[in-house]
Amino acid sequence: MGTWSHRIDLDARGIGLSAVHRHPRRLTARALHFRAETLRARHALGAVPVSSARGERAKRLALAAFRRYTLVGALWALAGRARVAHHDVVATRDARLAAAQAKHGGVLLMEAGKLLH
Repeated sequence: MGTWSHRIDLDARGIGLSAVHRHPRRLTARALHFRAETLRARHALGAVPVSSARGERAKRLALAAFRRYTLVGALWALAGRARVAHHDVVATRDARLAAAQAKHGGVLLMEAGKLLH
């Protein structure tokens, strides 16, 4: 879980930089890469066996977080595409939805991490 969390964190930072520097095409590409990474993380984590009740709960929370992050990647990609098409209101709405989902995913991932330590 730690490896995937770190990889996704790096991808999210890249998306944030692209957004701050107003590069909607780069943001879209990074968002699609972010989404693909979260799908890989879900697949890899789903195959890991657990040996305790705490481990099972942590796994469920982590999978829920990665599900949220998959949605976040899709929303960021939509925001980037809307920005390229000069649909600023739609882009802002999608970006705000993505931020809310990302925040909730982060909370889920932190809870999963606390169960493992």
